[in-house]
Amino acid sequence: MYFRFVFALVLVLLTSLVGVALEKRNLELRGAISRQRYRLEVLLNQHATQRTAAQQLGAPLRLIDTLDQGTLPADAEPKPPPPARNNPKVRRKAPTAPNR
Repeated sequence: MYFRFVFALVLVLLTSLVGVALEKRNLELRGAISRQRYRLEVLLNQHATQRTAAQQLGAPLRLIDTLDQGTLPADAEPKPPPPARNNPKVRRKAPTAPNR
């Protein structure tokens, strides 16, 4: 009888130790995932910043190339001004029916 009690106690102890080890490993993995997510966010921000800087630095070169080629969109014919909008203060006459 004493043997069964000790065996049950050891079994409970081993089960709890395995549970503690699994929880510890789980917390380590969650910490690693959290650090990876943070690092990914930092890298995405750096990528966006560097991409913006590259576009800003490359813009003058592209502008000079288009000027040299004469294909600058500003060289196109100027667009006519948009039609004037109806002024709500101006009263317009209603159209009349044509005479027959």
